[in-house]
Amino acid sequence: MTTKTKLFNIRITEEKHKKFKAFAEEHELSMGAILNNYIQSLLDGNDTPIGFDDGRKINKWEDPAASVRGQYRKGIDF
Repeated sequence: MTTKTKLFNIRITEEKHKKFKAFAEEHELSMGAILNNYIQSLLDGNDTPIGFDDGRKINKWEDPAASVRGQYRKGIDF
């Protein structure tokens, strides 16, 4: 049985790509295998995203108008 796969492109700097490629080669792994295993570890609940806190962005975006949203009624106030 053949498993369908999807091509997954990401944007990273040339320098980061160069270092990641060197890291993979040094450990005799492919870059794709490293990323696939990390993603699977996240999906299995065995890991938490690096740079994130409890799956949420540490510096998460907050809506600057959150405190006033919903106070106006369409057709009445605007």
